[in-house]
Amino acid sequence: MEKLPIELQTLISIELSTRDICHLQQTCKAFYNFILGSSELWRERLRRQCGADILWSSFSGFTASELRRACTGTLRFKHLYRPGNHPTLPIPRLLPYNCENDDLESQQSEDSNNPYPGISSTFLVPGGRFLITVEQKWLRVWDLGPPGVLHEPREVIFQELNCANMDPRIADAVVADKDTVHLLIQEVHSQPTLPQSFARIDRSQYNFDDRSRFSLFHRFEIRLRDGGQYSVKEVGRLCVLRRSSIYPAICATQDGPVVAFGIGERVLIWGASDSPGASWVASTTISEDTAGVFCHQGYAFVVYSDGLQGFDLAGITHRPVGNGLVDLQDRAPDIGHIPPPLQFQTPCETDWASNFMLHKPMAKGGPLYYDIKYPLLEMDGDLLLDPYYVRFCFSFHPESPSASSLLFTKRYKAATRPCDTPHLRFALEEGVGGYIWYDRSNFGADKGNIFVSILDDNRDSDSPKRTGSTMEGLGYFSEMIARPDPNWIEVLDISVCPLSGRVVALWGRKSKEDRLVEIFDLYDCSSTT
Repeated sequence: MEKLPIELQTLISIELSTRDICHLQQTCKAFYNFILGSSELWRERLRRQCGADILWSSFSGFTASELRRACTGTLRFKHLYRPGNHPTLPIPRLLPYNCENDDLESQQSEDSNNPYPGISSTFLVPGGRFLITVEQKWLRVWDLGPPGVLHEPREVIFQELNCANMDPRIADAVVADKDTVHLLIQEVHSQPTLPQSFARIDRSQYNFDDRSRFSLFHRFEIRLRDGGQYSVKEVGRLCVLRRSSIYPAICATQDGPVVAFGIGERVLIWGASDSPGASWVASTTISEDTAGVFCHQGYAFVVYSDGLQGFDLAGITHRPVGNGLVDLQDRAPDIGHIPPPLQFQTPCETDWASNFMLHKPMAKGGPLYYDIKYPLLEMDGDLLLDPYYVRFCFSFHPESPSASSLLFTKRYKAATRPCDTPHLRFALEEGVGGYIWYDRSNFGADKGNIFVSILDDNRDSDSPKRTGSTMEGLGYFSEMIARPDPNWIEVLDISVCPLSGRVVALWGRKSKEDRLVEIFDLYDCSSTT
């Protein structure tokens, strides 16, 4: 092979896995030098490995060695946390203090070594270079520097939010293309009155009472182009009026210009647009509360306790949003028309599901996988503290829905585990996934830090079969991140990018009544000035 032209060597090598390319590099000096300096090979390998869910501008200007480092990130992550290994806990970095754009409260926080105590939500953009933070009135984007280098985080975008609430949260964030992120921010307006930004709405059209609540959604398009061409603009705003005594959580997902919501027993589809005349909504009522929602092959799917319901987005008859408010209160009629759903059910052992985790990146076709936590129930209905985790496989064929199938293929049970629930699942290599585990609050010595488990489970084929046995163990648990202090502290959010070895944790510190963002670099890194 070494006698072939470089072009052919590149074409052949691209078809190999990252691990096999590394093995090929060790066979002789000619291959070592060729693979070491081939930016084209590593760039194409990274493209195939990452798919469309990675922001490509994260790797802008990378050399061949830097591209190779990114390609081998998942291998190094698995090696770092393999059974029996005890990696050194990484040292955190904080966001830098910037006096130009902050008020007195933020300036005072400099003394406490926490420059942004009001951050309520974070999102580490896949690729590991850019971090999005949301606080009371600001949306910020940070450049954390290339993987492998400890640059001081640099603020590249700050945008004032037109929010009514003190605590906006990121409801969903997706990479839309190679340099664009779509961000959906949710804020819950706690008072049964219209937010000031919607004050022009005619109150007489709606039945407000003490149980009425408003959820506001802001959709942003963030562009992070090569060469530092960064921008952000709001591309839609929606206010949802609903009435609820138990206040069910809202789950949301984005697919191009469409946003799908699961709100209790209602499904809401929103065609978001920065032009009020082009924005539209449609809603329908389903039989059960939703545990999750995702879009796939032109359908919006809601996850409930024992199956899926799929709604054809092409068959929707919608209504213009008009004044920007949608009424989904009890007994409010459905909006527009959403075709009757496709039903996909599977026999389950309980009637309640939670902690829906979709395996990402999602395939455009073929089977999708997701995990759900199922608690075991005693005869009197009390929950036991020993749940198991069910993996579902969904093979959907939009041209022939009757040929589609939904199965649960594996059950996992952790005999001993340091934390209660896995909160995030991410792919490493084919057949291997990682789970991030933590308890939301630290109530004592038996609770504690953030852990990771690696599960090598020989991923199901395109035609998986149900297995009845429960597999003991969810991989070896290795401590990843230590909590910043022994006082009562809550894990609010965590993001991980194995390609870059970056992890971002958002802590809620009850003792200091603030929130702290910490950035961790898991792999060997070098400092720069």
